[in-house]
Amino acid sequence: MAFFLTEHAEFTAVAEIDARLRARLSLAEFFALAFSVAAVIIFVWVHALTGFLPYDYNIYIETAGGDLTQYYYADWLLPLFWAWAKLPYTLGYILWALLNIACIFFATRVFGGHTALTLLTFQAFCSLFLGQITGFIIGCLALGWWGSVHHRWLLAGLGFWLAASKFQVGLSFGLLLWLITPITWQQRLRVLILPASLSILSLALSPGWHLDLLARIREFPPYDWASISLWRWIGPAALILWLLPLLLPLEREKRFLALSAACPLVIPYFQSADLLTLYVLPIGWLPVLLGNLGFLFFKYQLQALRWLWIVPMSLYLAILLPILYRLIHEKFFARRENDR
Repeated sequence: MAFFLTEHAEFTAVAEIDARLRARLSLAEFFALAFSVAAVIIFVWVHALTGFLPYDYNIYIETAGGDLTQYYYADWLLPLFWAWAKLPYTLGYILWALLNIACIFFATRVFGGHTALTLLTFQAFCSLFLGQITGFIIGCLALGWWGSVHHRWLLAGLGFWLAASKFQVGLSFGLLLWLITPITWQQRLRVLILPASLSILSLALSPGWHLDLLARIREFPPYDWASISLWRWIGPAALILWLLPLLLPLEREKRFLALSAACPLVIPYFQSADLLTLYVLPIGWLPVLLGNLGFLFFKYQLQALRWLWIVPMSLYLAILLPILYRLIHEKFFARRENDR
């Protein structure tokens, strides 16, 4: 079980979060950060050599020229990309990659994940190579969590609101974090004041952007070539994976981790690179290492990425199977005692 959960899976204690944030860099963390930065420089060289632009980063920058063809996020994030587009292209890509690295580092410190392992995964390198937004979204989730447990409601709301820009990741994980926070319901509602206000403001400034987004998704649906969701095979039946952690008697943190592990399997569209959202949590080292099966992409292409459903499934089963075994065992022995 220690392979799948860290020794201290509880990550709600404010003192522990602050201690992790203040902790010195370990040698492994320093190496991982240095290697990640070096990888970004190598990726710049590869992009220049091959003429292959960082796919996702290019989509974000194109929005400044009005091209929203493959932009599937909330419109309130557009001003960030418009500002970023003013930078020279290569410099902008490097700074964007460094921002995502910093966000992943911050998130692992906040949630108690393994920084070095996370930064050295296939998912991290893939996200950096393509210039994806995953690290930024994870950092915003961590900001939302940090603000919540520290009772900094505006920062919490801002973090969750920015994370919600990527709906399938930010909304699902943000909702779970919002629910697990050890605060009162009145305080939870205070967290929502800023996101609700800013969302309404975005609709006032740009009425109907959500309808335009839905139209784009219908006309130019996202490529699901790297999706690891079980939805493609079993459809809505996958939702049962959310039901079990809600019904079984689990500790708060384990219930959250089980529901989090179910998200990539249940949500109809979940990219393999978004597994980084799990890696920053205190899930132990084995699921993170399993994610490196993604390197088989260079031999098996897209099929290798779709195999990565085993990463969240391994964590899910590691949490639920012991409690299911205990319940069945207790019920079986109770029945035998009654028969006597």
